[in-house]
Amino acid sequence: MVDKKKLTTDDAFAFLMLVKVKYQDKREIYDRFLEILKDFKAQRANTCDVISKVKELFKGQQELLLGFNTFLPEDSHIHPEEDDQTPPKMSMHFDDAINFVKKVKTKLQNDHAYKSFLDVLKSHRKEYKSVAELYQEVSIIFQDHPDLLVDFHDFLPR
Repeated sequence: MVDKKKLTTDDAFAFLMLVKVKYQDKREIYDRFLEILKDFKAQRANTCDVISKVKELFKGQQELLLGFNTFLPEDSHIHPEEDDQTPPKMSMHFDDAINFVKKVKTKLQNDHAYKSFLDVLKSHRKEYKSVAELYQEVSIIFQDHPDLLVDFHDFLPR
């Protein structure tokens, strides 16, 4: 959609993880979001269609709508209506998630643990594992990096 600040696969993946965690009890919303993205990639939907569908899907979820703006052209940003906004309920915002993934990458760049971390996140997304299972697997990967585990805990729903 846009190359605003050289977005990476990690940026997109971090956003997908936020959506997945936010809607862990409503898998159909996460699945619908993936369908919207697939339709765009297959050119079955244009940017305007995607924006409209995402705005409706994430209605009332200001942090997700604003996070999705990262992937949109500046003139196509979603501006949630004041009365549709609810206070963010997740402990981390999109930028925090991106910064955390970058921190993990920097700290573990020469270590297979970073790839393992990404693999666990992908596995969690594909296999719909519980948050407890995800935390357990990540705690093994971060066993030598307790600071990362503490930061990762902030991703998890309360």
